[in-house]
Amino acid sequence: MVTPEMILARLPAYKDEWVLVTDKQYVPDIIKEVCKAHKEFALFYDQFSDLFYSPDPETIADNIYNFCSSYLRYKEEPVKNQTSALPTGIIHRGYVTGQGVDCKHYALFSAGVISSINRLYGCCLVANFLFVGYGKAKEPYHVFVSLEGDENDIWIDPTPGSGGQPTLVVSKKV
Repeated sequence: MVTPEMILARLPAYKDEWVLVTDKQYVPDIIKEVCKAHKEFALFYDQFSDLFYSPDPETIADNIYNFCSSYLRYKEEPVKNQTSALPTGIIHRGYVTGQGVDCKHYALFSAGVISSINRLYGCCLVANFLFVGYGKAKEPYHVFVSLEGDENDIWIDPTPGSGGQPTLVVSKKV
């Protein structure tokens, strides 16, 4: 199994730099920031995505899920302090300090690894950010990554307590 130490050994040293989405954050701002951060931080994932690689999409999804759920402590960010981060920051906050990361960070990590595998191995994994709401939600409040499998989509959602069938879905290609 991949460990945080294995990844951190391949990345630049951690700097305590976080991107605040906006002062007044609304769902469209958060969606835009997640998609932007995914592209902006892409090359960092190229340093370690091989650790998660398999020719089988389900194994890749399991590897990512197991890493996040085993090592990255969850803590929901307050509405007024929604951030994105490099993979070093995600691992530092989720594992090294134990402060925790939220669903955006899990999704950024998952999408970063998948996109990097596509770049490095010439794969054609198809993934989407799924911004979702449950029940009578009028706007999304949770995000995870969906990866196309051989027969079904594979949801990579290590957020504790999440699950069930979303009633509202905004999909953005990874």
